[in-house]
Formats: sequence, structure tokens, C-alpha cells
Amino acid sequence: MTDNVAKIKELEKNHRLLSENLIDAIWTLDVKTLRFDYITESIKDISGFSSEEYLETSAGERLTPKSFKQITDLLTEEIPRFEKGIKNVRAVEVELIHKLGHHYWAEIKARLVREVNGDLKVIGITRDITKRKTAEIQKDRLISDLKKAIDEKETLLKENKILRGLLPICSGCKRIRDEDGKWWPLDAYVRKATPAELTHTICLDCKDIFYGKRD
Repeated sequence: MTDNVAKIKELEKNHRLLSENLIDAIWTLDVKTLRFDYITESIKDISGFSSEEYLETSAGERLTPKSFKQITDLLTEEIPRFEKGIKNVRAVEVELIHKLGHHYWAEIKARLVREVNGDLKVIGITRDITKRKTAEIQKDRLISDLKKAIDEKETLLKENKILRGLLPICSGCKRIRDEDGKWWPLDAYVRKATPAELTHTICLDCKDIFYGKRD
């Protein structure tokens, strides 16, 4: 048993009531193997897995691929700093896989520690933030949908203004002059100013002119 795990277990023993009613989960992780050395039983309320089940798997099996890469990138960044004597407590939001199969969100606060035997460990706390994160995602989606609706409205207003306004059109070649003074063929101008696509056909009057009337 490592020094830090022993200390946590001793605290847990001395404060049994506190540890049994923890909302967050406290854990230690081996940096080399990315496997948990220890985790409080409170992890079951968060993940559905018991502490024993958690110790049988690696961090990569509990995290989504994107969040696992986020954690490994963070370790790659922090380890050199730790070796230089810079000791940071980092907080990160990650997405994990619940025992029932659905995903949930957690905030992890952790720091690197060096054991007496030289092993590098991570001591951390995991807090379930699924409700908060879901609300944030829904808010961002609502803002995105609102922005899209506003953009669509502005586009429609612009198109309506174009279609209702007076367009300078050449009486000879029938090209249209835009606001920058450039002359456009009618079909090119419509494509530029609106999302409409033109199809070529022939009206009945022109049909009689070009193809003659049929008895």
C-alpha cells in the first residue's frame, strides 16, 4: 500500500461518518498504468460502479475517448512542470461512462504527488456535475438556435428589401446594377442576392414567337 493511499484510508477510518456520506469521490491514480489505487465507495452514487469494480479497470475504460485524451494531454503538460517543482491543482470537466451505459459529466480536481518509492501518482476528487453541464449544453444549443433564427430573419428581410425595392436595370441588355455599381445578368444577380435557383423554360408567348403557332 502506498503512503498516500494509507493516509487516505486512515482519514477514512477516523472519519467514517464523513466518508460514508461523501457526495464527491476521492481517489488516487497511478500515472504509469493509469489505474486507480484507491477510490471511496461514494463513486457508486456517481458512476454506478462500486469502488471494487472501479479498481479493476483503468481510467481509459471509464472516460469517453475525447475526455481520456483530454486527461492524457493534461498529464503530458503537467508532469514536466511537477518535475521542475511546480505543483498545481488542476480542475477539468470530463465526460464518463455510467455503469448503465449512459454518459455523465464530472468535475475533477487533482494534483500530482511523488511517493516515497518514487512512483508518481495523482490524487483527485470527482464531483458529479451532470445537471449543471446538461443545463449549459441546452443553453448553448438554445443560443445557437436563436442566432440561426435571427440570421435567417435578417436574410429574409434583406431578400424582401431587394425584391420590393427599385432595381436599376439596363433597358438594353436587361442587366441589373448592384449597390456597388457592378452590372449583373438577371439570373446571376438573383443567385447573388437570394438563395433562389433559376430554371430555364419558355413562356407560351415566346413559344409562339420562336416555334410558331400550331393549329
